[in-house]
Amino acid sequence: MTFIDDVPKLESKYQTQFSTWQNNPDKHNTSKLMKSIQPDIDRGISAHVGQSNPLIRSRARKIALGAVRSYNPSKARLGTHIVNQLQGLKRISRKHQQIMRVPERVSLEASSTERMRKQLEDDLGREPTDVELSDATGLSAKRLKYVRSYREPTAEGYWTSMSEKEDGGYMPTVSDDRSDDAWLQLIYSDMDATNQKIMEWSLGMGGGKILPNATIARKLRLSPGAISQRKAKIQHALNQQDDRSPF
Repeated sequence: MTFIDDVPKLESKYQTQFSTWQNNPDKHNTSKLMKSIQPDIDRGISAHVGQSNPLIRSRARKIALGAVRSYNPSKARLGTHIVNQLQGLKRISRKHQQIMRVPERVSLEASSTERMRKQLEDDLGREPTDVELSDATGLSAKRLKYVRSYREPTAEGYWTSMSEKEDGGYMPTVSDDRSDDAWLQLIYSDMDATNQKIMEWSLGMGGGKILPNATIARKLRLSPGAISQRKAKIQHALNQQDDRSPF
């Protein structure tokens, strides 16, 4: 005997993609499934957050992937399940939108750090790394991050897929909760100064601003292609520890 609660509720528009993914959840099938559920992801963002941004979209896709993995066709529609799971975006959005007052001490430290950064840039002929800036200012890496977070609040830790409208370069992808973990710091410390700056500007490490490929190339006086090649090297190193991201 079949109970009404046991009747599959998976929408017909998702049946082929979901079934294919269940049988073989590789990166290709995962990517196709994620594209098919994008309208529900957008619907969840709109319902729980309202206005979207790259950080919210990136986190929403990761939550949605988790929702797909936990989905039970006998319990609810897939679209409904995804939207419900995206309620967690409310907390994430509040966290990233918090703007705190700038204490006088932090303001002074931000000014002196910027002056030292410009001085080091003149001396080195390039942007200093966070390690070099920390040594010169006497501020710890943690304090530098704190100062930057007030100077220009940015959310840290997202390397997102590059837009087709950008310079066509390679943009590695790293899950957002790894921006401060030991593995990322180990890879960072093992890179040369140029690659360290690429990581800092691409990830927003230390509370810095995330920059596009073209801007990074201009600042480092390299071609966009050279930046892309270096990012590919960095991504390869990161993947030695974690290649879970399907994007």
